[in-house]
Amino acid sequence: MLASVIRSFFAVVIVLALTIAATVEAPVRASGYHVEEGRPPVLIMEHENRQWALPLKEIGFDGIDPTTLDRDQWMDWISLTVESVVNRPPVSARFVNRKPVPHQDGVMVDRDELELWPDRIHDVMGRPVHLPVKRIEPALTLDRLIRLKEKRLATYTTWYNPRNVNRAHNIRLSVASIDHKVVMPGEIFSFNQTVGVRTPARGYRPARIIVKGEYSEGVGGGICQTSSTLYNCVDKAGLKIVQRVSHSRKVGYVPSGRDATVSWGGPDFRFQNQLDEPVLIVASANGGRLSISVYAPRSTKHMPRHVPQAPGKYAADEEEAVPDKKPSKKPVKHTKDKPLKKANIGNRRQES
Repeated sequence: MLASVIRSFFAVVIVLALTIAATVEAPVRASGYHVEEGRPPVLIMEHENRQWALPLKEIGFDGIDPTTLDRDQWMDWISLTVESVVNRPPVSARFVNRKPVPHQDGVMVDRDELELWPDRIHDVMGRPVHLPVKRIEPALTLDRLIRLKEKRLATYTTWYNPRNVNRAHNIRLSVASIDHKVVMPGEIFSFNQTVGVRTPARGYRPARIIVKGEYSEGVGGGICQTSSTLYNCVDKAGLKIVQRVSHSRKVGYVPSGRDATVSWGGPDFRFQNQLDEPVLIVASANGGRLSISVYAPRSTKHMPRHVPQAPGKYAADEEEAVPDKKPSKKPVKHTKDKPLKKANIGNRRQES
């Protein structure tokens, strides 16, 4: 009987001892701070096969009290070490060679969530934890891009002489630069910035232009027909014209007063998409026919304008006129016996 009582007593003592030991060790184990191994507290974050480790002692943490952690140093480390690698902007869907290219979501470290981590540092340290991030959708998704061809707002066609090889080449090159370009709501489209500088290195050829009333050869001659066709198309679609300059003399490929001259470093043609939806420019030039259309989603509401049609197809050589501050009152006549002068573009604006 006495032996049984003694055994029961010792059993109770052992149970109490184990309970006390578990109670003391539990907070230490939960914190991830392995006292028995003598390891300092470390924060380990993971994201897309990348891992970052921060010895918390480096930012003031004593291993026990969360208030000892320097929060400014914590967020500085996030910014310099993690955000610089993880953050990336969204990329909108687009057309390349007339084929749709899917959009890419952006990624941003969730700073709001990370600012709360010092308060619960014992819950996240000592083991790998996932880095909180936010996914950012671009302004133009693939689905929205595809829907841009649902409704044609306007189309406009002009004609050029395909036998004028250099000029026809320049037209096709400039048309390719604006073809399948998307203009977002509120965005201002610049012809010069979209097409870029017209140089031989970029494939542009010399063609007939007019500089200050004289016929000359200038690199990029012909692209004013592209800008003028685009002007008439977007004007017909009811879009807002921001900048347009007429030639110093009449051109034959559009009605009088319906042209838009452009020159790198000089006049530009610009328009704004004031609609609630993106618009798509579709342009082509082939066999003497230059056609530009503007498309938008089916739900797009716009106020089209009346625009006169371009003159019919003709075979004469086209010239481009450069806007002068004081246009010549006496036109210069060109004869076959008179050679063309080379344009001195060093001190004068050159325009196609």
